[in-house]
Amino acid sequence: MRSLKSMAAVLAVSMIAASGTAALSPMETLAAGRPESIDRETWARLQDNLLEYDEIENLVVYYNPMYQQVVNMIQPNVEALAEAARQMREDARQASLDAEAAKESGDILNQMILEMTAEGEREAAKQFERSIDSVNRSSELGLNQTRKQLTSGIQQMMIGYNQVLLSEELSATAIELSQTLLQSTETQKNLGMATDADVQSAQKALLSAQSQQQTLNDTKTSLKQNLCLMTGWTYDAAMEIGSVPAPDLSRIASMNPQADYSRALANNYTIISARHSPFGRGTDAVNRKEKTMEEMEGQLKTRLESLYQTVLQNKTAYEAADTAFQSARLTMDGNERKYQMGMMGRLEYLQARVAYLQQKMAADNAALALTQAIANYDWALEGIVELE
Repeated sequence: MRSLKSMAAVLAVSMIAASGTAALSPMETLAAGRPESIDRETWARLQDNLLEYDEIENLVVYYNPMYQQVVNMIQPNVEALAEAARQMREDARQASLDAEAAKESGDILNQMILEMTAEGEREAAKQFERSIDSVNRSSELGLNQTRKQLTSGIQQMMIGYNQVLLSEELSATAIELSQTLLQSTETQKNLGMATDADVQSAQKALLSAQSQQQTLNDTKTSLKQNLCLMTGWTYDAAMEIGSVPAPDLSRIASMNPQADYSRALANNYTIISARHSPFGRGTDAVNRKEKTMEEMEGQLKTRLESLYQTVLQNKTAYEAADTAFQSARLTMDGNERKYQMGMMGRLEYLQARVAYLQQKMAADNAALALTQAIANYDWALEGIVELE
């Protein structure tokens, strides 16, 4: 499986990182003692077997193998990082091709899962690529950049994991619906009301639903293993992954790309690096550097505005999806009563439930997408944003 190959690449990198700095798992950290820089309550939360969204940065600082490399100034195996990124990009490319195939065949659920997988793998590859230069530097600037990049990447993975979880109930109900439809079709065939072709079509629908569920489970397993490795657990640790916070709408109200630009500029690591890079001597070199800096600053301004517009678009989608879900929930409440009173058959009820769960998943996904969009904007203010 693509996702398992990516996990193996991350595992290889983590093992190399750990060879120089034996990062303890959260289950073993009590023996290491609490650092003075962290309070007892926060430290105690890091010791449980629950990964929470707001713990990610601390877990990166104390347990992420790559971050520990930078802290201890261990020369990283850049080739391994590059190979991990290359493998993830190849897996993302294949996932995108599979998503297109699923789209053409009308397999919308599998298409969504594969697209989420591809996006998560591309983002993880970007974070590895951006970390290659950072892990070679022991400066405070490099350390902060690595911490932010890893935290951002793990947040993205955790959001992706929660997106996969949203599909589980829908997938299980789709299988139940397909099984019920097959049974109904077989009964109709025995009564002469359906053909062998109808039965075969129902069997294919059931196999497709089961295949979707297997893909979902594989993706969920891979994401969990990667999250374990990146936050200090062993890849097969018995840990629970918590939910992602609801989008903070008040944060959107305080966003202002024009006013925020100066902060984004001061923190942008790409621009900082270019500003301190030698361009040669002489007037031509000075002019070339000034032109380069102007172009990069213009790109940052454009990128920040684009991220802000994405937040607004996702907010609109989130509100629309929530409205649709509230309507679907009222309809489903009525269907539940009808089914309990015997006014709706099992097949019709399951069809109605699938439609309801699709609306629920759309609303929940819209919330996660908005949370991610807000995070992307805020990370840009912290210097973590890709410039073209």
